[in-house]
Amino acid sequence: MKMRILPLIFIIIFSLAQPIFAAQPQFEDTKILGADGQPLKDITVKSGDSIKLQARLYWYWHTVFDLNKLEWIPQICQYLDFSVYKLNADGTNRNLVWSDKVMTNFVTYNANPYEFKLTEKGTYKLVVKYNGKLSPCEASSKIHVV
Repeated sequence: MKMRILPLIFIIIFSLAQPIFAAQPQFEDTKILGADGQPLKDITVKSGDSIKLQARLYWYWHTVFDLNKLEWIPQICQYLDFSVYKLNADGTNRNLVWSDKVMTNFVTYNANPYEFKLTEKGTYKLVVKYNGKLSPCEASSKIHVV
């Protein structure tokens, strides 16, 4: 009986501690942030207004001058997938309403998809994904159309 309980206890403890470890980046992790280096922000726009988006891909890697030091480095020439989903009032049943695939810029590091418009009022979810050669990742925010 003790042999069966011990692995279960280990799994429970590890599961509870996982959010603590997740906060510490690991070598070769990736993340998507806004052009300002901060997490993607929710935005509010008027129906029919042009929407401009930007995102950057960062990779946790060695610094140029010190191979023992790791830092988040913005990546160039990597494709990011931008998708916008219309949400129901309860946040379920997403329907894709717009998407674009854009490469991060060589100079600014930003991925700048084509501008688009949303005419139907409501809440939308923006999802930006990276699925290239580095570790896959994604980030999201909301677009409120009033």
